[in-house]
Amino acid sequence: MRPLYSTEGIVEIRTMRMRIWGTDDPDQRDDPWWGAPWVPFAGRDGDEHFIDVGPGLWHNHLGRAAHDDSAHFTGWPSLATWLHAVTQAMLHHDDRDHVEPVRSPIRFCVRVVER
Repeated sequence: MRPLYSTEGIVEIRTMRMRIWGTDDPDQRDDPWWGAPWVPFAGRDGDEHFIDVGPGLWHNHLGRAAHDDSAHFTGWPSLATWLHAVTQAMLHHDDRDHVEPVRSPIRFCVRVVER
């Protein structure tokens, strides 16, 4: 995960992404680079982590949009779930008696296809 953005950074990155995003580009339908319902919350060097705030299957899920590749969802169903896992990892990083290991959800890449 990249560093979290400030509120100003979120607005700046989202504005830039929306300005250069080609909604009429036919490649966007099958292999998107960015999506209108996505809000960046972390990143660096043009690689953004985002939350899908739109309706539908991917609502609240976290994804990654690289500067030079297609976007994909990362397996985290919400920012709260990810933050909880980070908190648990920090709390129990050296606790060998902790019953539940802290694991990320199954990692998968799903190409976003809007039909």
